[in-house]
Formats: sequence, C-alpha cells, structure tokens
Amino acid sequence: MRLHADTATLKNQAIAHALDLSESRAYDCALEILEAYKLTGNFHVNLEVVLKDLGALDEVSFEIEPKSYLAHHPDCRHVAFSPRPGVHADRFAEILRSLKDRIGLDSTHSWWSRAFH
Repeated sequence: MRLHADTATLKNQAIAHALDLSESRAYDCALEILEAYKLTGNFHVNLEVVLKDLGALDEVSFEIEPKSYLAHHPDCRHVAFSPRPGVHADRFAEILRSLKDRIGLDSTHSWWSRAFH
C-alpha cells in the first residue's frame, strides 16, 4: 500500500515523509486519549499525545513547518516525519498510515466545497 505523502528533506539531510495533518483532529484525538475536557491547543503537544498512544513516540522524529496563512486549508499543518535508527520501514509506514487515519487532513473535498461547510 502506497502512502500519499510527500518526500521532504529535514535540516539534518535525512529523507522524511511529510503529511498534512489537521490541528482540530489532533486536538480532539488528544482530548479523547487523555479523557480531558480541555487542552492548551498546542499542536506539538497534541501530536506527541497521539504518537504516544500509537506506541510510536520513540520510533519517529518530526518537524512541524511554520503555520502558513496562505495554506489551502486553515486547519492544515505540514509535518515531516523520519524513522529513528532501528525502526523498520514497514513499521514506519504503519505509523504514518495510522497518523493519517486518525488526524490526517480530510482532503477528499475540494477547497471550495470545504469553504461552504
């Protein structure tokens, strides 16, 4: 199964896979995992909560790109992931699939149809 992820280069020149993730879905998922009623809204912390719940926090490193106000969707955060040493490619692909399923940006609708929802 092929992931729909971009290939990006991190600052340390390691090849990584990038996903467009939803800030609001990450927040909702972290709320559910922690059984909390309110969080700070810090995307970095919410992403760590989700990765920890997947048992993958120690298996990947990630770099969150600065939020762009010109992005195609205001809820979108572009995140580059790379496997840590010793993590098999199949496990890394499984982690990315799980992240995309849980908090991936829903890009099934065109930008103009999302504007009316």
